[in-house]
Amino acid sequence: MQTMNAKILFGLLLILSGGLLAGCTAGALNRPAGLPICYDNQRFDFTLFLPASWTGYSVRNEQWKSNQTAGMVAEQGPIIILRPPQWKTNDLYQEIPIMIFTRQQWDEKEQGKFFPYAGGMIKEIGHNQKFVFGLYSRYNARDDVKGWKEADDIISRNVAANQIPHLYPEDD
Repeated sequence: MQTMNAKILFGLLLILSGGLLAGCTAGALNRPAGLPICYDNQRFDFTLFLPASWTGYSVRNEQWKSNQTAGMVAEQGPIIILRPPQWKTNDLYQEIPIMIFTRQQWDEKEQGKFFPYAGGMIKEIGHNQKFVFGLYSRYNARDDVKGWKEADDIISRNVAANQIPHLYPEDD
């Protein structure tokens, strides 16, 4: 009985101390203060920390495709869309769409060989040995969508906490 109580107490302490992150392999990443939830995508080795208000968030997977114009290559890749639990079809709440590029695609994008969207920019928010993670500069351009400032704050705090030098610093 005492062992059972110790296990229950340990479990409660783990949950209350932020141990809700079981399965999060963020390893060397710094957790920004006040962002207790860990989204961890092992396929792309990508982690993003979220606030408690995002408990119950969902994930959608889509594709980005480059605009095809004369002399440019056609490229495509995944977008991971993190959707807050407040989002409803008739009451939009800002999602966070993380674009994923291979390192080769990112180099080609920087060389002007293709561009995923007309207008705007893709800002690097992180990278690893295989992939670069980007955010379209106009992802939160609609002021009528609730939570756009919170989404921007989530990204800013994750980037600031980990300060990984960009592959192309002149784009900063």
